[in-house]
Amino acid sequence: MIKKTILVAVAIAAISSIASAEDKAATAPATKPAAPKADAAPKADAAATADAPKMEAPKPPAENDMFKKVAGTWRCDSISTGPDGKDMKVKTTWTWKNVLGGQWYTVVYKRTKTGPVPAFEGNATMGYNGAEKKYVFVGFDNMGGWINLSSADGMSYAGKGNEGAVKIAFAKGKDKKGEDNDKMMNVSLDLAGHPISETCKR
Repeated sequence: MIKKTILVAVAIAAISSIASAEDKAATAPATKPAAPKADAAPKADAAATADAPKMEAPKPPAENDMFKKVAGTWRCDSISTGPDGKDMKVKTTWTWKNVLGGQWYTVVYKRTKTGPVPAFEGNATMGYNGAEKKYVFVGFDNMGGWINLSSADGMSYAGKGNEGAVKIAFAKGKDKKGEDNDKMMNVSLDLAGHPISETCKR
C-alpha cells in the first residue's frame, strides 16, 4: 500500500512538472532570430568610389577668350535713319558679362528714347558652339523681337530676326592717329534693311 502511494505521488509530480514546463513555453517571448552578418559589399563600393576620378566641369572654350577683351560697358553714339528720313542720333550702350563659368557671355543692348522712337533694350547670349564650330548670338528684346545669328570669327554675325535678315559686326576702333585702340569700338547693324552705325568708348 505504501509503495502504491509513493508511485502515485511520483506520477502526479511528474505530470505537474510537464504541465508547468508547457505553460512556461507558451508564455515565454519568442526568441529573435540571429541578425544576418553585414555584407562586405558596401565597403568594396566605398573603396571603388574613393578611387574613381573626380568629375569636373569642362573648361570654357579658348574661342571665348576674345570676349574677355570687350567685357564691361561701352557707351556709344548711334546714327540711323529716322521715320522722317533724316539722320537720327541716339545714345546706346553695350554691356558684356561673363556667366556660367565663362562658358557664355550675356549681352545687354540699350537705346535711349529719342523723339517718337521709344527706348529699346535687348538681352542676348553669345559664345562659341563647339558642336557646330561657330559663334552664336541669340537674343530677345522689349519689343517682342528676337535674333538668331552666327559667326565664323566672332566679330561679324549674320542670321535672322523676327522682321527679316539681320547683320551685326564689331570692329576695334581707331584713335586720331588711325591706330587700333582697345578702348574704342565700332558697331554696324543692319536690321532688316535698316542700317545703324555706332562709335563706342569705355
